[in-house]
Amino acid sequence: MTLHLSLLGEFACHSPQASPIVLPTRKVEALLAYLAAAPGRRHSRDRLAGLLWGEMPDAQARSNLRKALSRLHQALPATARDALAVDRRELGLAAAEVRVDLEAFDRLLADGTPETLERALALYRGPFLQGMADCGEAFEDWLMAQRLALEERHQQLMHRLLEHYVVTGAIDPGIQLAQRLLADDPLDEGVHRTLIRLYLYQDRVGAALAQYRRCRERLLDETGRPPGPQTERLRETLLALQPGSPASAPPSLNEPDDLPERAGVIATAARERARRRATPEGCPSLAVLALATDDAADRHLGDGLAEDIATELGRFRELEIIAPTSALAYRDSDAAPQCIGSELGVDYLLEGRLQRRGERLRLTARLLSTDDAHQIWAEQYDCQGEACFEAQDEIVGQIVGRLVGGLEAERLRQARRRPPRDWQAYDLWLRGWHALRRPELAAIQQARGYFRQALAQDPQLARAYVGLALAHLNEWACYAWGHWVFLQQEALELGRKAVGLDEHDHRAHCMLGLAELYARHYDVAHRELTLALELNPNDADVLAHASFALALAGDPQQGVVAARRALRLAPYRPEWYAGMTGIAFFSAHLYEEAIATMATAPEAFCNTPAFLAAAHAHLGQPERAADHRDTVYRHYRYQVSRGTFPPGISCLDWLTALDPYRREADAAHYLEGLRRAGFE
Repeated sequence: MTLHLSLLGEFACHSPQASPIVLPTRKVEALLAYLAAAPGRRHSRDRLAGLLWGEMPDAQARSNLRKALSRLHQALPATARDALAVDRRELGLAAAEVRVDLEAFDRLLADGTPETLERALALYRGPFLQGMADCGEAFEDWLMAQRLALEERHQQLMHRLLEHYVVTGAIDPGIQLAQRLLADDPLDEGVHRTLIRLYLYQDRVGAALAQYRRCRERLLDETGRPPGPQTERLRETLLALQPGSPASAPPSLNEPDDLPERAGVIATAARERARRRATPEGCPSLAVLALATDDAADRHLGDGLAEDIATELGRFRELEIIAPTSALAYRDSDAAPQCIGSELGVDYLLEGRLQRRGERLRLTARLLSTDDAHQIWAEQYDCQGEACFEAQDEIVGQIVGRLVGGLEAERLRQARRRPPRDWQAYDLWLRGWHALRRPELAAIQQARGYFRQALAQDPQLARAYVGLALAHLNEWACYAWGHWVFLQQEALELGRKAVGLDEHDHRAHCMLGLAELYARHYDVAHRELTLALELNPNDADVLAHASFALALAGDPQQGVVAARRALRLAPYRPEWYAGMTGIAFFSAHLYEEAIATMATAPEAFCNTPAFLAAAHAHLGQPERAADHRDTVYRHYRYQVSRGTFPPGISCLDWLTALDPYRREADAAHYLEGLRRAGFE
């Protein structure tokens, strides 16, 4: 029967029945803890006697070890005594008979997937054997070495996880983790900057300025130097966002800026992933992992080609394709295919490598089963420039043929978007698309630059027009507190241009549908969004966009279908997914599902707290709505003082204008929820 031992934080020992086991002395605890730090390893009795009783004569030390071992044996329940492996010269713990949190922590850290990193973080309860002391000088030396090594691994874990949150746009989990990192190392200026940017993304300018001040004060107090140029440039950005004189913050910035959901967003998101993963569609499911590259300069190309392959595979509704954002999260992981398949909930993985040979590229691809890592298909392609698109087509055809079968060649041909004509234009588009994934205004501007360069290279590249339209939408939707005006006409023109150039581009139809929605052309919007989903039923980004747009256009039930599929296909997703799909659930009166979804990102958009407040109010929970209502009003008052909104607009008017429901009943339902929550 398995004995459970905890070395992370204070020492704890539990029986196979999960009952706590109290050990008689501190030295007995230390002996068991030392053995547990390396289960399966045998230690000489002389080594253990010297470790714990080194200040005594050898005979006395060995006698004390025998007594401690006897007392340990007596303290353990009979069902757990098999865990002790003892002979005349050596002793240890049988690895098969114990479960040690430190061993699990290191195993999860080594796997390095987003989910295993989160699980490792949850296991960490504090420093190694916290509070254990006075067990001998040799033991103390070993203890300090173990603590330092564990703390280094713990820091590595948190930095890797923070990078994952930032890359995938998981803002609130990133905030929580950055705060933990700074609690351990308040002088890490890079983490301070990351936290400031995350606050800024949510328009929590007060929190961002307060964080800058903490950073400056800490650096001056402990190092005698001010923050570096990058941090000072961030400060200038923050000051420019203040109303009136930049010398002082308005009163609203000094108010509390937090929501009750925040402390638990990492665990909440993990539960949501597990729940969505448990509802597969029943068809073969596949994740396309990033193509590994030898040169970091080609990383965007490896990611982009993988995403393009996933996009083309997604056109076949006989398959279920995991969102590229989620699949690319495993780029630097050494986890086995079985582990990745379990976390993503897929049957197959496509992995590969991209190698540059002068002007030519070598692309290798392998299709694996996640049940047993069995290789189903593999191929190698040597190509240059536009010939890489032919290799993509070949890979898509091979995979569809093996996983679906029976699809005629004509359908494979017709399903494809128009391939780019110019490799340089495609490379520029990839760089722009990659930039759009970063949750920063500067990244949006950078993406626009790349898309315009791509169009200068190839004016017929429909994808670049889609990128420009999406940049407009992102800037407005993600930063609506500070960007009241949606460039509606320009977005319409870009969407129409993209569709005109490539009628098979589902993203083009989606962007056009969104622009038509805000132009109040509801029938056209519904038609374009429906066509986008028909062209590619597996694009999680398009599904998430369509979910809220269909709800606003008068079809909340189809919005819910799209929302659930989007969340299933994108287990690791940007926060805006929660904001958009949450609107679909709310509009269908599915308040609990709306709350569960939006609780993973309570400020995904500036209106997300408003929908959370309205959902709680409709459930008869006005007290739980209050924090979300207050958050909206705090930001609203701040924006009024900045002159962001048109003169005289009320908070209710602003909220209802932001989400233009087609049906009066839907608009009234939202308005009623807001009023019940205390909005005026």
